[in-house]
Amino acid sequence: MNADLWVLLVANLIIISLSIYFAIFVYPHRPWTEETIKRPRSFVSNAYFREFWYFIMDPLKKKLIEWDVQPNSITVIGFVFSLIAGFAFAFGKFGFGGWLVILSATCDVYDGQLARAKKLMPKSGAYFDSVLDRVGEAFIFGGLLWFFRNEPLWFLIIVTASAASQIVSYARARAEGLGFGGSRGFFQRAERMIVLSIGMPLSPFFHLLTGHGDWLVKTSILFISVGSIQTALSRSVGIYREIRATEKT
Repeated sequence: MNADLWVLLVANLIIISLSIYFAIFVYPHRPWTEETIKRPRSFVSNAYFREFWYFIMDPLKKKLIEWDVQPNSITVIGFVFSLIAGFAFAFGKFGFGGWLVILSATCDVYDGQLARAKKLMPKSGAYFDSVLDRVGEAFIFGGLLWFFRNEPLWFLIIVTASAASQIVSYARARAEGLGFGGSRGFFQRAERMIVLSIGMPLSPFFHLLTGHGDWLVKTSILFISVGSIQTALSRSVGIYREIRATEKT
């Protein structure tokens, strides 16, 4: 096993060990954070997963606040991680790219936490974060598209997943701009990032065991595609019906 795989193996084992420790000794006694209570949850982005990640992030969050790091700086760092992840996926470095997605998603949580901790909630920051999230995700899908450019079926599946993901985000933004709720559906950006964060880092080891590491990559992509299509349809139809209902009264 080469050096890259050893690094990935150690990183994955650390996370798995921490999750076991958290499940046994911490989670049963840890009250849910306000963010877990307020934010929508799903079977992918559930309370356990959220609390586990907050548990890991808390020590560094305190240091970031102490160092007076600005939320927008964290947003930019997360965006850079997304760009590099896209290039990693394009060249088949799924394990490395998966960890970059983890780092990017973690930065996406940190910037919001820092803004709330500093009581800085400017609309410009929220807008800046949303735009970079969309661009970063486009690079991630773009990298996958490049890698699977010679496999028409999977190329089409990735295009569908990317398009549906954009519709999910756009439908919510447009609905909220019109004064309606737009959070319908169980598969949003957090779920997409979680699936990538689990499937991609494990794919090199799946390849060692079975000789078909791309199966796990393709399963993750298919899961994202199906979930995003379902959410795009349910959200779009639900919002349209809600708007139509107000026009009939």
